[in-house]
Amino acid sequence: MTMDTILTALAIVLSVVSVALSGWFSIRTARLSHKLADERAEREEAQSALKAAERVYEPLAQSAAELQSRIFNIVESGWVPLMKRYESHGDYASVSTAFLFAHYFGWIEARRQAVLSSSGEGGRDLSVQKLIDGVLKTLRRSEDSEGFLFFTTEQRAIGELMLEWETISKQRIPKVMGYAKFVERYRGDESFRQWFTPVDAGMGLVSKGDVRRLVDIQRALVALIEELDPKRKYTAGYTLEPIDLTQ
Repeated sequence: MTMDTILTALAIVLSVVSVALSGWFSIRTARLSHKLADERAEREEAQSALKAAERVYEPLAQSAAELQSRIFNIVESGWVPLMKRYESHGDYASVSTAFLFAHYFGWIEARRQAVLSSSGEGGRDLSVQKLIDGVLKTLRRSEDSEGFLFFTTEQRAIGELMLEWETISKQRIPKVMGYAKFVERYRGDESFRQWFTPVDAGMGLVSKGDVRRLVDIQRALVALIEELDPKRKYTAGYTLEPIDLTQ
């Protein structure tokens, strides 16, 4: 075998090895790029879900503030003054109170659906979830009485009934039923009306001076609002003080 033949053979071998290595590196690079793209997409999806949750913080804080404000007024004013205040408006006290509970449940459900694809761990949303759970557990607690008692699945169901999604500029926006539509359905749909019998039971207890559950609910709501809106950007017009029955 001549030197030229040997050199030609080596050149062929080196060329084959070079092609093989190049192909291997190309495949490895492609796999790595694909993996990095997947990881980036997962991070973006998680961030998107968390941002979606944060977009409902404002209306959620406002709905919680409205509910705790109503509870505060019921507890502080007492039953007789409450009835005198609204006596010219028929069943307004019960209906509007039912709406405030339902409106809160609607925004809770909007937030839940917004973060379905995100763990939310390690951030602000985890703190928010713990406080939401605190309100939920207070509302479902059954050892005190049946008044204002909403079990977990009932809270979820009412939230689902209150919530719709609109698509604006290819973005899904949550929309929770307003008061006018709520009143129409509350008075015209008996199956819808049945979801709010805990409010009727609760108002009956209030008439007897039993406000224990309301006080606990209000305190839990205030704690949630302080986390959702620490700078009071969305709830500046509300007095946010836990009710103190000892005073």
